[in-house]
Amino acid sequence: MHVLLTAAALLCGYGLLWLLGFLGLALHQIRRPVPVGRDYLVVLGAALDGCEPGRTLAARLDAALERFAAEEAAGYAPLVLVTGGKGPHEECTEAAAMARYLIARGVPAARIRREERAVNTTENLRFSAALMTAERPGYRCTVVTSGFHTVRSALAARRAGAPAEVLGADGPLAHGPYLLLREAVGTALALLGRA
Repeated sequence: MHVLLTAAALLCGYGLLWLLGFLGLALHQIRRPVPVGRDYLVVLGAALDGCEPGRTLAARLDAALERFAAEEAAGYAPLVLVTGGKGPHEECTEAAAMARYLIARGVPAARIRREERAVNTTENLRFSAALMTAERPGYRCTVVTSGFHTVRSALAARRAGAPAEVLGADGPLAHGPYLLLREAVGTALALLGRA
């Protein structure tokens, strides 16, 4: 029995260390300055409410709008690539809903690109990298996502070969500790090659 308790304590300790390390990485990722002068702003999809962006996705889109304005103020003209397919309970693709949101807030439709097949972060970045490479070889991009999702997004971008900086739309705990914990597990699985 003593061996089982020791093993359980070690396992819990390891899990706590991983979670704290992950939180530290997320905080570091969010605080890193993201330079202007990118060819693309890639906005990762999230859940919809009907065919409208949910709270998490709206925060990502609002951060992309701020970045778009900053890029333009610095004399650059990035394209916005919205990425996300249609979930099982969604009425439209995430990319279509995102494009409508951005157009309604002043982004010219001609400056928006859509990737509508991806159903997870890995596919978001892989499919987006292929589109960007085909349109602008040698591109540079900024990936816009939620703060809790920056670490895994940076990993997925690196694996997709995308020269990307990652911008968190909010703090890593803005959506509560559950999403941070879920993301820490998802990142661990991604590192193991299972997600």
